[in-house]
Order: sequence, then C-alpha cells, then structure tokens
Amino acid sequence: MRVRVALVLMCLVVAALPISAYAVPTLAAGSATVNVGDTFDILISITGAVELTSWQFDLAFNPSIIRANSVTEGPFLSESGTKTTLFSSGVIDNVTGHITLVTDSFVDLPPGPSGSGVIADISFTALAPGISPLTLANVFLNDLDSGFSITNGQVTVLGTARVPEPATLTLLALGLAAARYVRWRGTRSRHA
Repeated sequence: MRVRVALVLMCLVVAALPISAYAVPTLAAGSATVNVGDTFDILISITGAVELTSWQFDLAFNPSIIRANSVTEGPFLSESGTKTTLFSSGVIDNVTGHITLVTDSFVDLPPGPSGSGVIADISFTALAPGISPLTLANVFLNDLDSGFSITNGQVTVLGTARVPEPATLTLLALGLAAARYVRWRGTRSRHA
C-alpha cells in the first residue's frame, strides 16, 4: 500500500513540475520599404537556434523590382568565439531573381552557437516601384530539412520609375540630322 501511495505522490509531483516549452528555431528574411534607386540591406536572421553548426538557404525575389548586389556573412556563427567559418555567398541570378546555395558552417569544437542573430546580409538596389516578395527555399539547419520554421520577407519600393536620359551621342546625332534636314530643305527651296 505504501508503494502505491508513494507512486501516486511521485506522479503528482512530476505532473506539477513546469514543462519547458520547446522553441522551434526560425529563419527569417527581413523586410524593407525603400525608394527607387536606393541601395539597402536585407538581413537573414535566426531565432531560437540550438547548437547551430551549419545552414543553407536560397532566396527568390522579383528582378524587375530589385537587383541583388552581394551576399555577406552575418556575425552569428563567429560571435560564439570561433573566427573560422566556411561561408559561401552563393550564386546571384538577377535575370531569374534567385540567390542560390548560400551556406555557412561552424568550424570549431562543439557546441555550436545557440540563440538569435544575423546569419547573412544581402545588399539590393531598388529598380522600380512595386512589391517584391523575398521567399526562402531549400533551407537546411544543421543538415536537417525540418524541425524549424521559415518567415519570408518583402521589399516595398516607392517612387516613380526613373527614365534614363538619352545618351549625349544620341542627342548630338539627332541635332546633326535636324540641321542637315533644314539645310537640305533650304537648298531645295532655292532651286525650285
């Protein structure tokens, strides 16, 4: 009987203990509102990471609204003490609007970094007014393709599209053609 009472009491004590919530890591693309012609950065951040040793992502964007310039490594993996990481800035394709195979690996003794921070910084230039989704794909954290969440971002570009001014040589050619026409017309009217 005492064993049963002890088991019941133990179960009640265990049931009364707080259950720690398991935080799911989240990889998120930032958002921005900019003007046509602005160069700006979009941060790719992680929250709730637990011993992150490697990551990868692709990012899709609207190439008629924004142009990708460069991808640089964020400080998250190196802030934990190591200065050695294996970072690849991936491949930028401004025709299709994709940045592919951006990767980084923590090169040190375990454990890997935990917590929250910036893993990558992407520089863009705003080309035309509109909204460009920033869609993360092919995401891996610690070589796993699940067990985390993804938050996409967007860029809103304000202003009017800049119309490029005609080149100086084009204006010069038009001016010379107009002068020649006027001269030709003047000689033609004198002969008539």
